[in-house]
Amino acid sequence: MSASPPANLKQLCLLAFVTVLSVTSALSAAYGATIVVGGNPTDIAFDPHLNELFVSNYDSGSGNSVSAISDATYGMTASTIVGIGPAGLAFDPHLNEVFLVCEGSNQAFVISDTTDKVIGRITVGKSPVGVAFDSHRNEVFVSNFRSDTVSVISDTTNTVIATIRVGNGPVGVAFDPHLNEILVTNFQSNSLSVISDLTNIVTETIPVGSYPHGVTYDVNRNEIFVANEGSGTVSVISDATDNVTATIPVGSNPTNVVFDQHLNEVFVADYDSGAGNTLSVISDKTNSLTGTIIVDNGPYGVAFDSNKNELFVTNNVSGTISVIPG
Repeated sequence: MSASPPANLKQLCLLAFVTVLSVTSALSAAYGATIVVGGNPTDIAFDPHLNELFVSNYDSGSGNSVSAISDATYGMTASTIVGIGPAGLAFDPHLNEVFLVCEGSNQAFVISDTTDKVIGRITVGKSPVGVAFDSHRNEVFVSNFRSDTVSVISDTTNTVIATIRVGNGPVGVAFDPHLNEILVTNFQSNSLSVISDLTNIVTETIPVGSYPHGVTYDVNRNEIFVANEGSGTVSVISDATDNVTATIPVGSNPTNVVFDQHLNEVFVADYDSGAGNTLSVISDKTNSLTGTIIVDNGPYGVAFDSNKNELFVTNNVSGTISVIPG
């Protein structure tokens, strides 16, 4: 299969063989707009400052890029050329900047959301794939898959101020604002590392399902949701006890996961759901699957737009973004 996720990431995140199926294209009428972006769109992040979406395009034809999309018009407002293998994205509301990691360049790129220009390049560990912003300390945490580490970056100086050893093959990163902790999925260790942002020390390692990939934090119930790509499940973890409280079956090869604060639901991108490429919808009240939404081929990244209460999904194989009304 010739598609992103990035070549390295593809091996980690799609270990179970994936057959890409043909999906109907008449989804824009049922589920909202379909936006064409660069080649192999991978991750996506929402910028509440300008109400834009930033999308990493692993292969945009003329070079690796990040697309900026207006959530008002669904039109592309800018395209920024970056390093090799753009992967994870996070928005920094402190400085209104976007942090992008490029797994082929071993760098984090800093992009101004006002000018859409690269204003910083930071060398991190090997094959960085995930990134999250810590609003408590205005720091950025980057998972380095081939270094088994997390790099901590000050957004003031754009320098690495700490390197933290975690499990094998860290991928997903999320911030828990309730306890000021960083959550990191370890793809090859089948675990979640919990890091104190005060000490930059791993305080807990929690066993989860097979090949955990994406992670998100639910501010409604102070819970953590982990997509287990190899198990086809989502693990629900209490941030108070660090115990798994539920395991929820979803579609095949679940990659990334996001919390919808409007409906208090969790959405999971199922890269290959067997009958078609889907999003799984989970109620955070019952921790049960309440529905699925068919999207385009290879749903991979997913972001919640708090301005319009919409979901944006990157379809890695189709080269599109699906917009799902709230």
